[in-house]
Amino acid sequence: MRKSIDELRKDLEDHQEALKCASVGFTPSGNTEVSRQQVVCEKHGVYTQHCRKTTLFGGKTLENKTRCPRCLQQEISALEAEIRQVEQAYTQRKINDLKAKSGVAKRFEQASFDNYQDLDVNSKAKRVCEAYAKKWQERKAVGGGLILTGKPGTGKSHLACAIANYVIEKYQDDVLMTTALRIMRKVKSTWEKNADLTESEVIEVYVDKDLLIIDEVGVQFGSEAEKIILFEIINERYEQLKPTILISNLLEDELAGYIGERVIDRMREGKGAMIAFDWESYRK
Repeated sequence: MRKSIDELRKDLEDHQEALKCASVGFTPSGNTEVSRQQVVCEKHGVYTQHCRKTTLFGGKTLENKTRCPRCLQQEISALEAEIRQVEQAYTQRKINDLKAKSGVAKRFEQASFDNYQDLDVNSKAKRVCEAYAKKWQERKAVGGGLILTGKPGTGKSHLACAIANYVIEKYQDDVLMTTALRIMRKVKSTWEKNADLTESEVIEVYVDKDLLIIDEVGVQFGSEAEKIILFEIINERYEQLKPTILISNLLEDELAGYIGERVIDRMREGKGAMIAFDWESYRK
C-alpha cells in the first residue's frame, strides 16, 4: 500500500535525523556510552559508524548504530522526490476538482492570456486583466474587483475565464462563474413552498467563493427585487473583502440603471476597475 503524504514526511524527518546522527554522532549522557568505529558499507565502502549504548531501568541496555551517510542521503533524495510527486498529484486533483465546479464553460476551459486574440485595440484590456490575475493575492487581500463592459464578441468572457483559470491553477482558490439570470433563478427557487434551501443559504453559496464572476449582467429584467439580490451578494462580498468580476454588454450608464449605482460604487472599492470593450466584435 502506498504511504500517505504525512507518513512520507515522517519518514523524511526520521531519515534527516538519522543523517544528522551519522554525521556528528550521538550526545553522551549519564546513562549513555558513545563510541565510534570504522565499518564497511557494501555500496559505498568504509565509513565512520557512531554507536550509543543506553542503560535502561533494570540493567537492560539499548544499542543504536548509525547507518552509512551516503545511503541515508540517497534515501532522503528518493523520499523528497516521492513527496514532490505526491504533492503534485494532489495539487492537480485539486485543480481539476476546482475547475469542474467553477462554472467555466467548456468553450473557455483552456482560455488563457497567451491564447487571447491580441490586437492593438484590446491590448489595454488584456494588460489590465492579466495584471489583475498575476497580482491576485493583492486583489484578494483588499477585495478588488473588475467590471468588463461593452459589445458582445469582444473577448470579455475569454479574459474573465483566463483570470478564473489562472487563479485556480496558480493558487487553487475557489472560483465560481455564473450569470445574473442563474443567480436570480436560484434565489427565486427558494421562494417555493418545498424549497431545499433558504434564500440566505443560496446567497451564502455565492458569497463564500474566493472569486465570483457574474456574466450577462443586464440580461435580467432589472426589477427592484433583482437589484436588491445582486446588491446583497456583492455588498456582502465587499464587506468580507472578496473580489467580484461583473461582465455586461451594457455601457456604464446603462449598467448602473440595471443594477444600481450602489453596486457600481462597491465594485470600484478596493482599487476596482472598469474596462470598456468598445471595439468591433471578433465574430463578424
